[in-house]
Amino acid sequence: MYGPLEYVLFQFDDDRFLEELLPALIALNDLGCIRFVDLVFITKDESGNLTIVEIDELTDEDAAAFDPLLNDYFGTLTEEDVIMAAENLPENTSAAVVLFEHYWAIRLQQAVQHAGGFMLDSAYINPKTQSEVIGEIMEVNDVA
Repeated sequence: MYGPLEYVLFQFDDDRFLEELLPALIALNDLGCIRFVDLVFITKDESGNLTIVEIDELTDEDAAAFDPLLNDYFGTLTEEDVIMAAENLPENTSAAVVLFEHYWAIRLQQAVQHAGGFMLDSAYINPKTQSEVIGEIMEVNDVA
């Protein structure tokens, strides 16, 4: 059984990915919250040309930072997936496409199945809408 898969596209104006995002992904992986499935790096130059780098294309030295995440690495994103994800990426930026499994959800799925139920639908709220919803919650709860 597998948990739900999610892809996230993170945009960066510089290459702080390793110093900021990578430790957070490793921590979530270590906690068993997520299972890393794929990671692809993208850069878009001033002419709009994309450079795509997969984990398995990194040097051994650069790839070593990702070792904690590579236990269940599947490399399932296609070049077409990555190009589509990078479509709205501004020029002169970089990005990371992270595909991960919500590993924590497997127990919940099993419990639902044992109770005779099934997941009818699932969706994630986009970041803009999420901010609006959180703002409304804070307003209702009078939180500053």
